[in-house]
Amino acid sequence: MLGRLLFSGCLLLSLVACSLSPQAPSRTVSAAEQLVLAEQRGQLVLHWPEQRSERVAVNNKRRFLAYAGQGEMLVDLQQAQQLSLQVNGKTLTLHATTEHKPLRVDLSRLTRNGENRLELISVSPADAKVLINIPYPTLRTNLEPYTAAFAQVDQLIEQEIAKGFPGAVLLVVKDGVIIKHSAYGYAERYRADGSLLSQPRGMQTDTLFDIASNSKMYATNYALMRLVSEGKLDVTKPVQHYLPEYQGDGREQRTVSDLLYHTAGYAPEVHFFRPDNRHGPQFYSLNKADTEQLILTQVPFATERGVAAVYSDVDYMLLGMLIERLSGQPLDQYLREQFYQPLGLFRTLFNPLQHGFTRDQIAATELDGNSRGGRVSFPANRSGVIVGEVHDEKAFYSFQGVAGHAGLFSTAEELAVLMALSLQGGGYGWQQFFTPATLAQFKAPSPYDHRFGLGWRTAVQGDLNWHFGAYASDSAYGHTGWTGTATVIDPEQQLLVVLLTNKKHSPIVAEGESYYFSGDRFETGRYGSILTLIYQALP
Repeated sequence: MLGRLLFSGCLLLSLVACSLSPQAPSRTVSAAEQLVLAEQRGQLVLHWPEQRSERVAVNNKRRFLAYAGQGEMLVDLQQAQQLSLQVNGKTLTLHATTEHKPLRVDLSRLTRNGENRLELISVSPADAKVLINIPYPTLRTNLEPYTAAFAQVDQLIEQEIAKGFPGAVLLVVKDGVIIKHSAYGYAERYRADGSLLSQPRGMQTDTLFDIASNSKMYATNYALMRLVSEGKLDVTKPVQHYLPEYQGDGREQRTVSDLLYHTAGYAPEVHFFRPDNRHGPQFYSLNKADTEQLILTQVPFATERGVAAVYSDVDYMLLGMLIERLSGQPLDQYLREQFYQPLGLFRTLFNPLQHGFTRDQIAATELDGNSRGGRVSFPANRSGVIVGEVHDEKAFYSFQGVAGHAGLFSTAEELAVLMALSLQGGGYGWQQFFTPATLAQFKAPSPYDHRFGLGWRTAVQGDLNWHFGAYASDSAYGHTGWTGTATVIDPEQQLLVVLLTNKKHSPIVAEGESYYFSGDRFETGRYGSILTLIYQALP
C-alpha cells in the first residue's frame, strides 16, 4: 500500500537509468516532474550559480536531508551545456541532451543517513544558470533484516494477548525505512457483556484505530502549524483577535499559546453530553454549534492564566474552532484537502463509517457504549461495542465526531507518513506543509512545564518515560491517546514509533469502590516498556 501512497502523493516514479554518469543514472523528466520544476517545489529549490555572501567559500553549497539508498534531484540545465556537482564529496557531471530537456538524477548511490552536502563545482558556459530541485525523503520498507531484533517486543505483546489483552499494531521507522510493521491479537475480541467472541476478528496491519488525543497533533497541531507557516496565525496573539466573541471573565487575556501550552486555566474537560454535568443543565449540549457557543462565552476557568500546565480537552476544542474560523472550512475538510489527500492518505479521516469504511476495517473500543460496564448512565449513551465511532464522549455526542481534541482515525502506516513530516522539517516528497522554523517553535519545551511544547509532549529530562521509554533522546516528542495509542518522533535517532492498541476494548474490573479497564494494566497498553524494548533492539 505504501508504494501506492508514495506514487500518488509524492511523485516517486520508477527510475529509468541512462549512461550520463556512472555514479548517478539519469533520464529526462516526466510531465509530472516538469510540473514540479515549474512550480519550484521540494526540499531545495536552487538557482545556481548564486552569490549569497561576500564570503566566497559559502556560496553554491547546501545541505539536505536524505537517507542511504534513496534520493533524487531534478535538474534543468537551461542554457548550460555541462554541470559538475559534488554530493557528499563525490563528483557527478551532467551534459545537456540534444533536446535540452530537464533531467531526473538518481542520487541513491551517493546519499547517506541524515545530513547530506551538495556543492556546485562548475557550470559551462560560466554565465549559464541552472535550476535544481531536491525532494524531501519518503518512507521505504525493509522488514527482513530486523525480524530477529524485535523478538523481545513480539514476545511481550504476544504473551499479553494470550492473557487477554485485545490487540495492537506496531510500526517502527529508522533512517527513513519501515523496519517493523506487525499486527497482534484482535481488532474485536469481546462481546458487550465482556465475554469472549466465539470468532474474534483478527487485527490487521491496515486496521483503522480511533487515535483519540493523538488527533490533537496529527489533525489540530498540523493545521495550526500550516496556518502559522502561511502567516495567517500568530500564536502569541489573544484568542479574541481571531474569535472576537471570546470575551468576558478574563478570556481577553488568553493567548493561542496559552491553549497550546495548556496554561489557559481550563479544567481537563466539561461533560457537555450529560444533563447532570457539574456546571449545570445550561451546559448540556448535543449540538456542535451550541457546544461551541458555550465554550466561547460560558465555560469557566478553573485557575488563573499561567499558574500551571493542566492538560485540557477544552483548550483543543477552542483550537479546532479557531482553525475553522481562519480557514473558512470545517476542520475535517480542511485537513483532508491540505494534508491527507495531497499525501495520498485515504485511511486517515473523521467519522469513517460515514465515508465508505465498514466496522470490519476498524478496531473496536469500549464494550457497551460509554457505560463503563453499566456503571455510567446518561440519556444519549450508545449501547453495544463501539466500532468506527469516536469513543470520546465530548467529540461524539457534542461535536458530531469532528473536534479539535479527538475524532481522527488512522492506520499505523499512514500515521508514520504524517510523523515523517515533522521528522523532516515539514516536508514529504515534493511537498512542504509547514516550515522548519514553525516546527521548531511548536516542539520547543514550554517555559511553564518542560514536559509540554506547543501541544506536543516532550521527552526532555525523561519525566515522561512512561510514554517515551527509558532511552528516548531529549529531542524526542509525540503524544498519546486515551484509547491506547502512542507516537514518538525522535530526531536525534531518526526514529519514528507508532504503537496503536485498542486497550479499552476490554472488560471492566472492579477495584474496591472504583474500577478500571483490564487492558490498562498490561505493559503493551502502558507504552513505556514497549518503547524501551524498541530502543534496545536498534543497532
